[in-house]
Amino acid sequence: MTLDILFQDEYLVAVNKPAGLLVHRTYLAKDEEDAVVQRLRDQTGKWVFPVHRLDRGTSGVLIMAFNPEVARLLSTQFAESKTQKTYHCLVRGFRCFSRQLSPKLLSSFFVLLWI
Repeated sequence: MTLDILFQDEYLVAVNKPAGLLVHRTYLAKDEEDAVVQRLRDQTGKWVFPVHRLDRGTSGVLIMAFNPEVARLLSTQFAESKTQKTYHCLVRGFRCFSRQLSPKLLSSFFVLLWI
């Protein structure tokens, strides 16, 4: 199954990672052989290097570099919070608080809502 490529140039590729797919193989999921790295390598014919990752259960834009130096430079920007990220969440139910959560609070905690 091919990945939806959102952007590609000579240095990097951005794909829409579906929920349920690993970014790369890991010993934590020994029996799972399907991952974005392998699919994208097969799809583009080039080696790819993750710049960041998304949890297996998370869907969203994932950036991969075509060489390790670009991956390292971009990963450093992510680590130093020099990138801007926007998160969207779909929920079902009702909101139990009357005001918006502050970005500081959101960056400090994960809030899981079970409805």
